[in-house]
Amino acid sequence: MGFGTNKVSFLGHGIGLVIDEYPAIASKIRIPLEKNMIIALEQKKGLEGNGLVGIENTFLVTEHGGEKLTIGLDEITLI
Repeated sequence: MGFGTNKVSFLGHGIGLVIDEYPAIASKIRIPLEKNMIIALEQKKGLEGNGLVGIENTFLVTEHGGEKLTIGLDEITLI
């Protein structure tokens, strides 16, 4: 996410009492996701000279995978 020196090395994070919580969703983090955890995935792309564009969705971890809790479409809207 991001560009240049402003890149971050995570894709998402857990959500709890303080909003941004463990586990961080990143390649070097080895904390397993467990049933009933709430996580946010925030895919973003830096566009030099324009800023960031992205989407953030919230999921409930279930025994069958992620259940999207965020209301709305995931499609890109050109303005």
